[in-house]
Amino acid sequence: MTIATAKSGLSFATNRPLRLIALFFLYAAQGAPEGLLYIAVPAWLAENGASPAAIGSYIAIILLPWSLKFINGLLMDRFAFPAMGRRRPWLIGAQLALMATLVTLGLQGPTGDVVLAMTIVGFCVNLAGAFQDVAIDGMAIDIVPPAERARANGVMWGGKTLGIAGGAIVTGWVISQFGLPAAAFVSAGFVAVVILFPLLVRERPGERLLPWTPGEASPQAIHAQDRRWLPLARDLLRALATRLSLVFAIGLFVALAAYGLHTALAPVMAVKRLGWPSQDYSSLAGVANLIGGLFGLALSGFIADRLGPLKALLLALAGLAVLQAGMGLAPGLWSAPMVFQGFIVLHVVLFVLLSVALYAQAMNLSEPRVAATQFSIYMAVLNLGTSFGSHRFGGVLERFDYPGALLVGATACAIAVAIFALMLLKRQRAETAPAAA
Repeated sequence: MTIATAKSGLSFATNRPLRLIALFFLYAAQGAPEGLLYIAVPAWLAENGASPAAIGSYIAIILLPWSLKFINGLLMDRFAFPAMGRRRPWLIGAQLALMATLVTLGLQGPTGDVVLAMTIVGFCVNLAGAFQDVAIDGMAIDIVPPAERARANGVMWGGKTLGIAGGAIVTGWVISQFGLPAAAFVSAGFVAVVILFPLLVRERPGERLLPWTPGEASPQAIHAQDRRWLPLARDLLRALATRLSLVFAIGLFVALAAYGLHTALAPVMAVKRLGWPSQDYSSLAGVANLIGGLFGLALSGFIADRLGPLKALLLALAGLAVLQAGMGLAPGLWSAPMVFQGFIVLHVVLFVLLSVALYAQAMNLSEPRVAATQFSIYMAVLNLGTSFGSHRFGGVLERFDYPGALLVGATACAIAVAIFALMLLKRQRAETAPAAA
């Protein structure tokens, strides 16, 4: 991409291939630091003697900024610089902040209490990442046509999963060879490359590329922007208070609590129960996310389109419940490397399908005038569930051991299946009622 791209007037809203490519790389830049913080670092902490409870608390705390995304969305819906686009200025600022926090990690490095230091730095990195995520999602809701959303979410989650894969594999190796600060610099360098997309491509035609360049706000941005707090709050409450929205939020929390439990369980199980070196687990998780990313790009959007987001969601959750139950009931097979490897790979693939379906359904439920806020509230509930599941990992493991922890995760997935099945039934009744009348 060159400066000529910016001068040509290309925009995300009018160029579908460019839009999908940009969404792919923007989500990859979001995933790369997660591969470092959620996979490589927990395995490294386990290898260096951190307890399961400490690792679970580390993951739970660094995830907290994602649970406050509704504040980010509210700020983005309320404050904007439409001359540069509704979301692009926020996106550029968030990516700069993400780079700065990763560079700070590289310059400082953990000292003293390693778990505490990594928790503080990880929280700051995720705070910047959460702002970036809300800006990307808000822009996607604004510029991606409804018929393209399942496909776009497949591309986005494919990018994120591949970013996590690359982040886990590369930073896991870099940590083992050069230390944690070098891994942070590698992640920051990748984000620095991806920031060229929002810097050099407009959100909509005719807008300013930078604050001091020529251009003006698009009619769509002006129409969607409401600077009054009361109408914004009223529209938001109206959108959130529907039965479908409330049931969806409950299902989100339960489903992602199961995922949060798995996020803390997998590296501890690999290193402490199965005796794997941390780099080996990082490599396995990276390969699993690579497979999941390719699945996300090739098939997840297609499946969500064919079945509909809710049915695809039920399929993924049912698969996760069966997978974790089967693993929990067969601890005698864990010593075979292929069993644990297959478990990790299948879990990632099913979670990618789950995520694509969840995001598409959340976008469909979001009202355009408050889309960033409403969508970010759904994502805040999602991440609050993840944080809750990770936080409870230490207590669950102490009480039930590893097989029991897997069965607890399977039970949570089964409960989420029942909740979303109720949502599907309510929607079908609502759709058939006018026809019957």
